[in-house]
Amino acid sequence: MFDPERDEDPGSRRFYLRLLTVVAISAAGCLALWPSVSGFGAGPDHNTGCLAITDGWTPERSAPNLSGIVFPTPPSPQDQNDPAAMARWRTEWQAVQARPEVRQSNDYLDWKDGPGACISESRHRLIRSGIALVSLAAFCTGIAYIRRTRTNLRTSAEWAEACAGPVRDSDVLTKV
Repeated sequence: MFDPERDEDPGSRRFYLRLLTVVAISAAGCLALWPSVSGFGAGPDHNTGCLAITDGWTPERSAPNLSGIVFPTPPSPQDQNDPAAMARWRTEWQAVQARPEVRQSNDYLDWKDGPGACISESRHRLIRSGIALVSLAAFCTGIAYIRRTRTNLRTSAEWAEACAGPVRDSDVLTKV
């Protein structure tokens, strides 16, 4: 049914409302991504620069097994003043440090204090960003669904009213 009085004039208000919606969703997306794209310091002195979006995907190394290694006991205070006892202790210490398992352990500790220090915090930040983005997507989907449902209900009610035609006085009277 053609009825020019019932037609809507979208005007410029709808355009600016849609533009504002796009800007708001973009700003929320940027805030959700902020933990992943902002740099942070890690390591023992926080002097290793990290970026979650790049460091979070690095595989974690497994720590070496040191259970079978026997380290020499530290020298007593009396032995620390004796040069011969200190030379023996240093020789034992260097022999233990030369073992491949100990070198592997030292390499692991150097890696863990350097580039490996970024991994756990980077993964945490990636997870936070992912949860924020999924929440934003769910919120936007919910709003779109609600608006669409309300619009469809309104349209179907208006369509049913238009199809019913004019109401006659005889239809309103009830039979006794």
